[in-house]
Amino acid sequence: MKKETAVIPKFSIRAGAAAAALALVLSACGSSSGAGGGSAMGPGFDLASKQVLNASTKTGGTINLVSSQSFDSIDPGVTYSAQTWNLFRMFARPMMAYEHTPGGNQIVGDLATGPGVQSNGGKSWTYTLRDNATFEDGTPITSGDVRWAIERSNWSSLVGNGPTYFHNILTPPNDPRFTDLDVYKSGDKMFDNIIVTTDPKKITFNLPQAFGEFDYVMTMLQTAPVERTVDEKDSGDTYGKRPVSTGAYKIASYSPGKELKLVRNAAYNQQSDPNHMHTSLADAVDVQLGVDSGERDQELLDGQADADLGSALTVANHAKVLQDPTLKSQTDDAPDYSIAYSSINTELIPDVPCRQAIEYAVDKNTVLNQLGGQWGGTVATNLLTAGIPGAVQFPTYTYDPAKAKTLLATCKTADPALFDSSGALTFKIAAQTNAPDLQNAATAIQASLAGVGISTQVTLFPFGQYSQYCGNQAYAKAHRLGMCLANWGPDWLTGYGMLDQLVTSNGIAATGSQNYAFLNDTTVNSLEKEALSSFEPSTQQQDWVKIDHRVMDLAAYVPLMDRHIMRFRSAKLSNVMIDQAGSGGYDLSVLGLK
Repeated sequence: MKKETAVIPKFSIRAGAAAAALALVLSACGSSSGAGGGSAMGPGFDLASKQVLNASTKTGGTINLVSSQSFDSIDPGVTYSAQTWNLFRMFARPMMAYEHTPGGNQIVGDLATGPGVQSNGGKSWTYTLRDNATFEDGTPITSGDVRWAIERSNWSSLVGNGPTYFHNILTPPNDPRFTDLDVYKSGDKMFDNIIVTTDPKKITFNLPQAFGEFDYVMTMLQTAPVERTVDEKDSGDTYGKRPVSTGAYKIASYSPGKELKLVRNAAYNQQSDPNHMHTSLADAVDVQLGVDSGERDQELLDGQADADLGSALTVANHAKVLQDPTLKSQTDDAPDYSIAYSSINTELIPDVPCRQAIEYAVDKNTVLNQLGGQWGGTVATNLLTAGIPGAVQFPTYTYDPAKAKTLLATCKTADPALFDSSGALTFKIAAQTNAPDLQNAATAIQASLAGVGISTQVTLFPFGQYSQYCGNQAYAKAHRLGMCLANWGPDWLTGYGMLDQLVTSNGIAATGSQNYAFLNDTTVNSLEKEALSSFEPSTQQQDWVKIDHRVMDLAAYVPLMDRHIMRFRSAKLSNVMIDQAGSGGYDLSVLGLK
């Protein structure tokens, strides 16, 4: 182990102005009504991850967005999906953020003036808040508001669906004060030396151990300020239904599962945002939720909707788009460094040979066809994707029904209680409602497993509550949820950002777990601690690869596909780009209308 005085490495962070890439000058240069249709020729196929399309500073009009899903929560501190992170940045302002650069992964200060200043061997991180930043009612934002936002979303009754990075990184080990802590009930005095906010313009985090990726954690929407005096009156209930804006837009109305309307936040002070991280070129943003996926595609292709929040076009429309030059010119098919996968419930199926049998029984090429074929991605063999530094692709389980049957026989001999009265291994496969491609993939897996004598039933759960079923240990075991299909992308492009919540004990909770396999392996957990204790990026990267190998050896996850996302963008949108600021999708924060 390195000495405590060693410098923690930075990870692709620049303090320079993010606005340079986009060169947006926020001045009124005319207006747009937002009229137009899907028949207009776009800039070209698959360009948005490489360049800014239709760069413009024109203001006005309404951007119409659509999603086949609903939100898991409207509360920025609780939500945990790429589409909500991307959208909610329009009204919620985190401390750090990704700059607006096509394909970019650079982070800069947002509400903070810049990256954290390290001290105490990387155990302390200090951030300075920008001047003139306010809530939508004009109340100045202080460091205490940031502190409360982090505390409420990590140590309260709200915990259960959002990421747990702050909780895992800041909680002192073996300190009983933090066991089952609810700051709404017990207050937060125990954090006075952990999250220091004696200066209203500065916030210092004192960590139990050094952590070199803390600037990335500060990009989480859990750092978007929440005014404590208002929020704690009803334990977050009011705020959770209608969050108070700190960004360039504010919520005009919200009907859960149906519609969200955003309008400009008149109190937003652009002087507090010299990097132009938040723009409000459009007068309003209308988001239609829970739209049938086929209907959603049609609205996009007909020009009724400008973009989807984050989902791909359904496979049924790939050929139509690719064969029509006009539609193709408004389409992108870019990798987003995510995987389509199925977990295998290690509590329901604890026998490794049984889980390995499932791995060998899945015909991934058939699954790939259901997920878009060459336009959907490539067959995955492990969890770390190509966009993560140090990631290594390695072969694991190839389709082999004979080997699957042999392993099943071994498992049946060792643990006959896993099999039903007919002698079959039986469980359910979960997929999401209104996600026909994943449902078709689940059906393909069901057919593959049937070929080796594994009996399954496909069951569907809504996207917004998916982790409340697949991530609920008691429910998943009682209802025999053996496999859960989902897509997973890194919270930031490092091994930790990809694997921590997915495969370690940090991703397991009583409900709302992201580790759907409920894998709690001492080797995996120890390797993560080893990675985080290292000051050398290359050593850390090697440890993440070791974790990837270990998880695959344990057959806790079936990697299905390294994903490409075929997205459709209206030709009338301006400042279109795909980047990390958009959680790997279209960067909604800078969109306007031509």
